[in-house]
This record gives sequence, C-alpha cells and structure tokens, in this order.
Amino acid sequence: MQVNFNIKKTIFIPLITLIAIAFGFIGNALLPDTPTKMTIINRQQTQFTATCPALSEPLLTNNETALPATFSLLNWNIYKQQNKQWLTQLTKWTQQANLLTLQETKYSPAFRQFTQQQQLLPLQNIAFQYQQINYGVNTLSKTTPLQVCGTRYTEPWSRIPKSAVASTYQITGSKNPLLVVNLHGVNFTLTAAPLAEQLRPFITLIKAHKGPVIVAGDFNTWSEARTLTVDQALTELTLNEVTFNTDNRLKIFGRPLDHVFYRGLTVSNARSIPTNASDHTPQLITFKYKN
Repeated sequence: MQVNFNIKKTIFIPLITLIAIAFGFIGNALLPDTPTKMTIINRQQTQFTATCPALSEPLLTNNETALPATFSLLNWNIYKQQNKQWLTQLTKWTQQANLLTLQETKYSPAFRQFTQQQQLLPLQNIAFQYQQINYGVNTLSKTTPLQVCGTRYTEPWSRIPKSAVASTYQITGSKNPLLVVNLHGVNFTLTAAPLAEQLRPFITLIKAHKGPVIVAGDFNTWSEARTLTVDQALTELTLNEVTFNTDNRLKIFGRPLDHVFYRGLTVSNARSIPTNASDHTPQLITFKYKN
C-alpha cells in the first residue's frame, strides 16, 4: 500500500483504484465483524470497550496528574509509519507536546517502545488487524486519562474500518476535565452522510460535556459537502477551528483533510509543519486555559 508522497500530494488517486487496493489489503487483514467489538487498549494492554457517547468508568490509577493550563497538542496522520523518518520526527515533536492525536497508527513493537521511552500513555482504538498488528487512531498523553470511549465505523465500500477515540484529562485551574476527540474520518463514500453519522456520537458527547473540548483528526474533508458537514456540526456546538498563517496541511481538491477544533480554550500558537515523514503534515498547537 505504498503511495508516492509527491503524487498523493498533488492529485487525488481515483476512487476505484483505491478500493481495489483496499480489497487486496483486506485479504490478509483480520477485520472486526461488528462495531460492538470495538476495543481500546492502553500501554498495559488493558481493554476498554465503552462505545461513545458513553464514557468508561473512571480509570483507576495511583498516578493522577493534571495538564498544565498552557499545553500543546500534536495532530498527525502518521501513515502507518511507512516512511523511515517517522520515529525521528515524532520524537522531536513529542518534546514540544503534552498530547498527541495520531491517525493510521501501526501499534508495532517499535511504536510501543517509542511510547515507553517518551513516557507517553497511549490509547489505541483498534480499527483492524494486519499480520497480527493493530492499526487505528491513538491518543497519547503525558497526563493520565480519566475516562475513555471509542467508535469504529466501517467504510461502506472498502469495508476497512475507521476508528475514533475520546478521552478526558484533568487540567490545571478547571473543575471540569478537558475532552479530547481523535477521529479518522470515513473516506470512500458518494455522499457526506456516512461522515455525519460517524460524527454523531461525538456531537452527543460534546453537548453533554461542561469542560473545555478539542476535536482533532484526519476528517478526509476533500469535498465541499464533507467540509460543510464537519464545520457545521462543530461550529453549532460553539467550537472554533484552529487556523495557520502558513498552511502546509495535505490538501485534496484544494481542501485540507486535517483539522483541529476547540472550545473553552485560547490558541497562543499554531504551526502546520512541512515534512516527508508521512503523506500528511502535522499540526502543533499551543492552547491556554483560563478560568
């Protein structure tokens, strides 16, 4: 499934070709039968099966810590770590981030070793398995998560699932926790309706949440309809989108695929960082919470 970076950056590969590749990939993949088998795992391989919008019971820990009032988040589709520079670049950016929302994460021994060396707490929502390795979104933190839930949404045509994970964190100065949603948007659809359906549990969760909120991910917003679906759903909940003075995000048909939205916070710095370590480029944002 290697895709040339320069080609993907400039043209959108025809849908039929991508689906053919996807079906070839499925032949060796162990795909979940139903979304009810959705499973989130942490560093200890503890399994969480809470399906959003219902958060899990509070996670028991003896090492609860709070995010500082000023903190940074790195959002990045890591392209299954197919490019050799991924580890060097991710290690570098991790030094500047308190939270990481990664999509297309290959939960390999090398990635797990990276999390241990950087003292990160991962929450990997398994979208599918390939050669006995889990793939999906992963939210990593230097702060102990309080609660977690996830979803898994199967692509209507390719049948390869996309996953999302929501987690909460104590934040200094706030009586209510920070809610972080990390979503990899369903992609190969004729309309934006499946993307709207994928968003629905998180809309419900955000409506009920009283603390600050961040929604980040690769939303696959390559059309006007898909972009409007995401924008309208989140702006109706009074979330704002992070903007960049220099925008290096991957664009298809002139539209960026990766987005970060927020509520109850202010943005003090936002960078869209060029790189060849993935087909997507990361966004590094510094937020401030003020009571």
